[in-house]
Amino acid sequence: MHLDQSSRDYYNPNLDYGHVPFTRNHRVIANFLYETSSHSGSRLLNQVVGGWEVAGRFLFQTGPYLSVTAPGTDPSGTNFDNSFNGGDPRADIVSGVSLYPANRSINQWVNPAAFALPPDNIGRFANSPVGSVVGPGTQAISLSIYRSFRYKERYALRIGGSSTNLFNHPNYGVPNLSLGTAPYGTITSLQNAEDSGPRAIQLGGRLTF
Repeated sequence: MHLDQSSRDYYNPNLDYGHVPFTRNHRVIANFLYETSSHSGSRLLNQVVGGWEVAGRFLFQTGPYLSVTAPGTDPSGTNFDNSFNGGDPRADIVSGVSLYPANRSINQWVNPAAFALPPDNIGRFANSPVGSVVGPGTQAISLSIYRSFRYKERYALRIGGSSTNLFNHPNYGVPNLSLGTAPYGTITSLQNAEDSGPRAIQLGGRLTF
């Protein structure tokens, strides 16, 4: 949880208490590496099962906390910016209304009826909490497979391939949360950090002598 350093109302600090924007509640990362070695016995068997290297990375995380803003509004009449990183004040939240639509999609990530633009100069600040909306999560599995061949002691060949986001899971970016604008509630971008972008495949080889 987070309390803004610049409080709107020092007599009511809970107005700026909420989830830290762009942090995630749950995050799991796992890495693995498996190598096969040669075994005594059949040379043919050693050629088939030996020299393989399989490595992978799993990333699963919930979406970031985000705040809904109300551009151009000034309900307190003080021209006070109450967003986390500057720019626009937060919007009003509508009590009793679900934050998300029944069929959430990139075309409507937030229920348009869940927030409202506060009127100007009404003697109070907007009441939506910091980080009241959760953006899309991330699911990314990356995998690489390589095989090494050795000839005598001097020559070695390593070939294989790797893929980021192996199953090409669509990891969407954050929604537009500027209430009152045309793209409000929509998502028009993809994530790209930590191999979460569209699937990319790379083939390679290396000869050592």
